[in-house]
Amino acid sequence: MRNKFLSIVLLATMLLSAACSAQATPTAAPATAAPTTVISATATPVPTTLTVLAASSLTEPFKEIGKAFESAHPGVTVEFSFAGSQALAEQLGQGAAADVFASASKSYMDAAVKASRVSQDAVKNFAMNKLVVIFPKDNPAKIAALTDLANKGIKIDLADETVPVGKYALTFLENASKDKTYGSDFKTNVLKNVVSKEDNVKAVLTKVSMGEADAGIVYVSDISGDYADKVGKLIIPDSLNSIASYPIAAISDSKNAELVQAFVDYVLSSDGQAALAKYNFIPAANAFTVTDALNRKVLFANAPQRVVLVGKALFMIADAIYTFPEASSKVVAMGSTAQGSGDFVSMVDPNAKTKMTLAGDTVGPEQIAATTPDLVIMKSSNQKTLGGPLEALGITVVYVDFETPEQYARDLITLGQIFKNESRATEVAKYYTDKVAAITSVTSTLTDDKKPSVLVVYYNSKNNTVSVNVPPLSWIQTTQVIDAGGTPVWKDSKLGNSWTTVTVEQIAAWNPDDIFVVSYFSPVNDVVATLKKDPQWAELKAVKDGKIYGFASDVYSWDESDTRWILGLTWMAGKLHPDLFPKLDIKAEAQNFYQTLYNIDNATFESKIVPLFTGDLP
Repeated sequence: MRNKFLSIVLLATMLLSAACSAQATPTAAPATAAPTTVISATATPVPTTLTVLAASSLTEPFKEIGKAFESAHPGVTVEFSFAGSQALAEQLGQGAAADVFASASKSYMDAAVKASRVSQDAVKNFAMNKLVVIFPKDNPAKIAALTDLANKGIKIDLADETVPVGKYALTFLENASKDKTYGSDFKTNVLKNVVSKEDNVKAVLTKVSMGEADAGIVYVSDISGDYADKVGKLIIPDSLNSIASYPIAAISDSKNAELVQAFVDYVLSSDGQAALAKYNFIPAANAFTVTDALNRKVLFANAPQRVVLVGKALFMIADAIYTFPEASSKVVAMGSTAQGSGDFVSMVDPNAKTKMTLAGDTVGPEQIAATTPDLVIMKSSNQKTLGGPLEALGITVVYVDFETPEQYARDLITLGQIFKNESRATEVAKYYTDKVAAITSVTSTLTDDKKPSVLVVYYNSKNNTVSVNVPPLSWIQTTQVIDAGGTPVWKDSKLGNSWTTVTVEQIAAWNPDDIFVVSYFSPVNDVVATLKKDPQWAELKAVKDGKIYGFASDVYSWDESDTRWILGLTWMAGKLHPDLFPKLDIKAEAQNFYQTLYNIDNATFESKIVPLFTGDLP
């Protein structure tokens, strides 16, 4: 019995010891033990479905984005409902369950906001798009130009006007009808050829690619993937096109807020934007628009890297463009900028010799296209002869004027956007406005009897024929006279859109107090000396009083709407009213001009600019 009792006690002691050891285990275990148990318990993700309502034009890139998102988020399935934005917005308004809405139009996203399905703060633009005309690959209707859309018998398929692309198409037709190239009845004639209207852009694309219509209007992004080889295309110039913005937003009542936001963020990420670019969308990350001198909105996917300068009066806009330090590396080709004393670009661009040179006024669209530009800049006066044909080739063109002080302020903003240096645009614009204000704050107080009568004449002796000419009232030369405190004697004359020839008899009738002589191709000092010797000119009051001046000039004359016009204004004010500007040092003003606008130091100014001084300059 004693041995049995001891055995029982020993067994009990061993069991108790084992129990105590088991209770002590959690305290002794490493800190990672508990998390490991939790991870093991939740290793299989909870299946989640995200419902994305997206415009039909987004089908290909969003399917790709959806797969990438699913790979990065195990257990998540992205289900898409592709349709016209108008139909999707209507579904949301009726309470359809969804997690994300991606529209091809701001107006339909606004509708979703108004229906309280989307918060305004959640809306983000993620892509942009443009229109293009398409036709079947074999082109049975022989469509070769946009004007052909109005030809009788052409079968055209469009999206309905309730669909964003349909609205944009109508805008294109309206824009074209305002252009003489197409005629005021262009829209009417094109719409007569419409044989079908679709409820989404993919339906238009499909029908045209299958030959069920001779032409259609879709987004540039639609001509990608399998369809790239099934249809031909005609570029719609930016001057006529519509820019489509694509907004995206999380649905406010989604039950997967964090995951939904992650999807939106992915669309906006570099990977999402790359997927959109692959299908010819313009990613919003770097995209921007500028409004040019013709009031056209021009869309850029990225800041242009290969800029070409062409067209008549090129040196005037080139000098403005080179106030931006980026011009040296971005400008790859240009026409001739030489006039008068030389070529200023070669003085301010260390890379000038590496630029491709395009042949003056004879350069054609094909020569320009061969430089592979992503932007061509020219004066708006070149739009019909050169800009239009370039746009027809799909080359982006921006027009500037740089003719008046107001246009300088406007066009500098455009260049600031193009070169991604808006602070420089502001700085240069301020230089001009401050200088003008410093002069006009004085001259604007003058009464009419204190303003001398002034004549500005352009002396032209080309082709062995001498003529003297006055500028239009809208030109900078007239503005200079008025702002400098003078009265232009030709202000009541019938003038054309360019220099107007006047006779010596007319000049004698005006008999101005001051005469400023411009000569672009002959030494102006020689011209003034010749005029002083002429018996008819010698009788003029200004000549008798010693107030006939050769217009100040260095590389270029200071009277033109070149960047130097501000020097011309300053100089003229000093000539007309030396008593009001007694401390004016025009050489110092010129040095400040070149330092501020072109970063030319004083030594370079003295060695390269001052020797070119001519006209009535010290």
